[in-house]
Amino acid sequence: MDVLDWVKKRMDDPAAPQKGGPAATDAPPNLRGANPVTALVELGTRLEAATGAGADPKARSTALAAIQNASAVHVAALVTQYLNNAAGTQAAREASWKSLVGFQFRLTQALCASAGAQLTPESAVRALSACRILAKLHLMHYATVPGRLWHVAYNLHAGAEKGGFATTPMHAQSDPRTMTTVEQELLRLLMLQVSAPDLLAPEEIELADRIVEGLGAEFTLRQPGVADNPFCFEPGSEHAPRPAKGQQPAGTARYFGAGMGYGSLERIGRQPNGAKPEDFKPFGKDIAPSAQLNTVQHLLAFWRADSPHAPPAHEPATGRVQVVHGYGEVWRDFSLTRHGGELSLAATSPNVPRPAESWQLRGAGAGELAAEVAQDSRSWVKCGALVGLSLRDGAEHWVGIIRRLHARPDGGLQANIAVLSRAPQARTLRRVLKTGEDRPFTEAASKQFGMSSVRALMLAHDANAGQPAHFVLPPESWTGGRLFELEKDSELHYLRGLQVVRRGDDYVLATFEEVPAPG
Repeated sequence: MDVLDWVKKRMDDPAAPQKGGPAATDAPPNLRGANPVTALVELGTRLEAATGAGADPKARSTALAAIQNASAVHVAALVTQYLNNAAGTQAAREASWKSLVGFQFRLTQALCASAGAQLTPESAVRALSACRILAKLHLMHYATVPGRLWHVAYNLHAGAEKGGFATTPMHAQSDPRTMTTVEQELLRLLMLQVSAPDLLAPEEIELADRIVEGLGAEFTLRQPGVADNPFCFEPGSEHAPRPAKGQQPAGTARYFGAGMGYGSLERIGRQPNGAKPEDFKPFGKDIAPSAQLNTVQHLLAFWRADSPHAPPAHEPATGRVQVVHGYGEVWRDFSLTRHGGELSLAATSPNVPRPAESWQLRGAGAGELAAEVAQDSRSWVKCGALVGLSLRDGAEHWVGIIRRLHARPDGGLQANIAVLSRAPQARTLRRVLKTGEDRPFTEAASKQFGMSSVRALMLAHDANAGQPAHFVLPPESWTGGRLFELEKDSELHYLRGLQVVRRGDDYVLATFEEVPAPG
């Protein structure tokens, strides 16, 4: 099969292997300690040799399996580099992504071609596993998974069903201690796509992939004609899988869903009584607990039959919006531009304020703004990031969260920003010290010298409306049930923390209730 030729037209991969090189039958070298980019270049050279003209199908399949096994650790390491982006530049992120996609494309193409020539349970499983990794790399970059990949994946599964081995157990390539099937590998790929990854940060997409890999044996694929699951795909097409609700799929559509995997994820998401959010690490220590909590909650919402997947409609909009990002910068911006009384607190930060970045507006509606992300912003922008927005030449200042991102084929990136408040206020809360609480200073000293002060953004607070107040504050300042003091309209108000609405890298969005002054 000639698969995924789309990638050749849009990639300029400097790490492409040259013709010739080690013989295809040579075992891949031990590159475990090598730089991942260097290792993938070496493995790419062997991949080129393994797929050369005249290669024996059985020998080629054996060589490709060895290359896939050897590459897994280096692909994972380069994914980590991409997520961390230690260099902090878009050029570094693009270079990591191109190295990843360049190698994974060639490996996926070779494995799919090998499976097409000699379809076996192992060849189909390996090809579908490679398809999922390639799809994940596109999703992490907010790029659309190409239609050709879906066509190949559907055909591999259809061929396995026709051959009678779609559900034949075999050892998984990712963990030889576990078993998998062609059907399970297809479902892992499908469930990753229908998890609304365009609403997740890249590290959350990586985590979603780990989750679908772990729960794949519990996902459900229905027989043709059975339409009682929340998602569907059209065999033989190039269409991505999608929610079935509100759709009119073709009569040949196959339905699938999380099955018993939903209940398993629910059980994982339930923290033991008294457990702290920062201790939630069921899927590894390399991804922040806040991202793990967000991802589990997101998947539980979007794997349901009534998942809130459809993006809101926008009316066209023009003009530009000035954007600052990161909780500290957003709070500083509002304190300086809107609330001069907080200037002394803002000025205590040793960091030099970053200049605002200018984005082109594209649309607005349903509490969202759509904007073209500036090229200089590409190194940091991701779903879930907190942003401060200045519109109409600074006449209006809003605060929002990047809700959805989508990379276009022309290289542009569009962001949908959920507006949290059109009139936020930079405020200083004071943690009220509890009686008997271990503390190095008294309650009086705390009030006089601001020793328990917390910089917070007040999004909405109307005690007469009977609705909880919403604040954004640093994660380390949040404790459920903690009492805070707020000076508002020359009066002291007391607020008790209720629950977290969202956790970000550097902020917590939480609700509070107003309570009487402590006795």
